[in-house]
Amino acid sequence: MMPGMMPGMMPGMNPMMMNPMMMMAMMQKMQQGQGGGGAAAGGGGSSAETSKPKKPEPEPDDDKIIPEVQELCDYFNIEERWIKRLNETMRKRTDTLQEDIAKLYETLETARSPTGLLTVKIGEMESGRFVGKVKPDKDVERLARKFKLDDHVASRLTELLFRRKKDGESERGAKDLATIEQHLRYCKRPNGLATLLAGKLLECEVDELPELQEAEKVMEKYKLDDDAKSKLREIVEKRAEDKDGVIQTVKKHLDVCANPSSMLCKIARALIDGEPLADPAPRSGGPKGEGKGKSDKGADRGGGGGGGGDRDKEKDKDRDRDRDRDRDRDRDRDRDRDRDRDRDRDRDRDRDKEKDKDKEKDKEKKSKSRSRSRRRRDD
Repeated sequence: MMPGMMPGMMPGMNPMMMNPMMMMAMMQKMQQGQGGGGAAAGGGGSSAETSKPKKPEPEPDDDKIIPEVQELCDYFNIEERWIKRLNETMRKRTDTLQEDIAKLYETLETARSPTGLLTVKIGEMESGRFVGKVKPDKDVERLARKFKLDDHVASRLTELLFRRKKDGESERGAKDLATIEQHLRYCKRPNGLATLLAGKLLECEVDELPELQEAEKVMEKYKLDDDAKSKLREIVEKRAEDKDGVIQTVKKHLDVCANPSSMLCKIARALIDGEPLADPAPRSGGPKGEGKGKSDKGADRGGGGGGGGDRDKEKDKDRDRDRDRDRDRDRDRDRDRDRDRDRDRDRDRDRDKEKDKDKEKDKEKKSKSRSRSRRRRDD
C-alpha cells in the first residue's frame, strides 16, 4: 500500500470519491489494528515481568533454637513447648546468655522435676528477678569454708548478695549474710538451714531475718547445751514477730527449773507452734517450819497455795526417775539382745567347727579306704 492511502483503496483513487460508509469501515479497521498491537505489546511486557525469578525472602531467626538452649533442654529432657519458651526468653538476654545457662545447669541438676523448676526460672527471667552464675563473693567463700557448705548453697548466698547490690542495697546484703552466719552457729545442719534462710530472702517471704543477740544472752546466762541452743534458735526464727515476748516467757520457765537445757527442750515445741504456756509455779514454797492445817490441805487439794511449787518439783523428780528407769530397762534389753547375739554367734562357730571336724573325718576315712584298695590291688 502506498503512503497516504487508506486500507481497501485502489491505486489512483481519490479518497474524497469513496463512499462514506466504506470510509467509516476502513477507519474502524485501522483503530482495531492499532489497539491489537498495543495489547500485544502490553501482554508481552506482563509475561516478561512474570517470567523473572523472585528472590527468596530471608527466614526470621527468632524461631531458630539457640544451640546452648537446645543442649540444655536435651540434657534434662525438657518438653518442646518449654524449649521454645526458654529460647524466646534467652533471645532477650543475649548479654548474659552464658551466665544464665550455667546457672540453669546448676539449679536443675538437683531438681526432682527439671521441667517444673525451669518454668519457675523462666518466670523469674521475664520479671527480671533471675540472676545468672556470678563469681563467688569473698565473704561467702569464708562462710562456706567455716561451715563446710556445698557449692550450690554458696551459689545461693552469692545470688542473694548480687541481687542486693543490683538493687542498690549492698549494706542490707551484708547484714543478711551476718544474720545467716549467726543462725548457722547454732544449728546441726548448716547446708539445709543456709538454703532455707537464703530462699526466704530471695523469694521475699520475709523482709529480714531475726537477730540472735538476746537469745545468745539467754544461752550464756543459763549455760545451755547444744541441743537447747539449737531449739532456742529455731524458736526465735519461727516466732520472729514476737520474739521479745517469747524470750521473756523462756526466761520465766528457766528461772524456776533445776535443768534449764531440758526445760527448754520440753517447752520448745509449744513455743514454735504458738501454743500458750501457763506461767510456771514459784520455785520456793511457803515459810519453813510451818505445819499444814486444814486450810493448807484444802489449798493443796485445790492446786493453790505455796505448796504447789513443791508438788510440781516432786512431779518433775518422779518423771525424771521414771525416765531413768525406762532408760535402764532399755539398756538392760539392749544388753540381753547383745548377749543373745553373742550366744548365737558362739553356737554358729561351734557348729562350723563340728562340720569341719566331720569333713576331716570323712577325708580320713576316704583316704584309708583308698589305701586299702591300693594294697589289695598290689597283693
